[in-house]
Amino acid sequence: MSSAANSHLGPQVVGLDFGSRFVKLAYTADFKRFGYKKLDTLVFYRDYFRKTAETVEFDWPRLGLKAPDRLVVTGYGKHLFKNLLPTLTEIRAHYLGALFQTGLSHCILLEIGGQDTKALYIREGRVFDFLTNDKCAAGTGRYLENMARFLKMPWRQFTACSQDPVTISNTCAIFGETELISHLLDGQPVTRIAAGVNDSVARRALQMCRRFPCRTLVFVGGVARNRAVVECLRRSGRYEVVVPLEPQFNGALGCCLEVREEGREKGKGKRE
Repeated sequence: MSSAANSHLGPQVVGLDFGSRFVKLAYTADFKRFGYKKLDTLVFYRDYFRKTAETVEFDWPRLGLKAPDRLVVTGYGKHLFKNLLPTLTEIRAHYLGALFQTGLSHCILLEIGGQDTKALYIREGRVFDFLTNDKCAAGTGRYLENMARFLKMPWRQFTACSQDPVTISNTCAIFGETELISHLLDGQPVTRIAAGVNDSVARRALQMCRRFPCRTLVFVGGVARNRAVVECLRRSGRYEVVVPLEPQFNGALGCCLEVREEGREKGKGKRE
């Protein structure tokens, strides 16, 4: 799978994952090579598409793409396109993307995005169970960004902090800052505090995964690009942690693959 498809062929299929922090696009002409693009969600809403009650129009030339034959949408903002475009649940999109990227038919699929967390139990190539946490922003990408900003640490430095973490026990994204101040007043190094924040996100995620009887954990979503959280998950010793090549684009990739699945079902029906 390539990180860049030949866009001059014209992406016949585009998958759009409307996240709370970023809009992710995956596109392909042959389901073998895929290209990817990522834009800030507010910038995308402002500059790249126009929606009315009856229609939605995307500025494909500005995105550097040709208008696709098929477009499928998932993510936090998919409700904006109800009855206007084909939409896919995030569970289905991430399931298809993870199976394609890893080839695993038995695993726990953990997705941590900008505003929520999901854990799926996949067995025999099917989703058997899942949990979601969308009630609190703690343990999400937005929480991590806010804590890095609060500590005045560059993002690259913050996501490298995993060693000797302090204990972060507060599970509220708002009051978490108070706990960080307490550690600073105690004289703890900022790197230990940052490690504690990353470790707290990993621990919250592991609590969601423990109900599922599997030792393989596939980690996707934007937070899967945080090296420290990945290290904290692995350090627990409970799971073999697998991070696919394109974890942040997993949902958009799954939207593309849904079109392929539809084609297979139609082909099966014709043969029968």
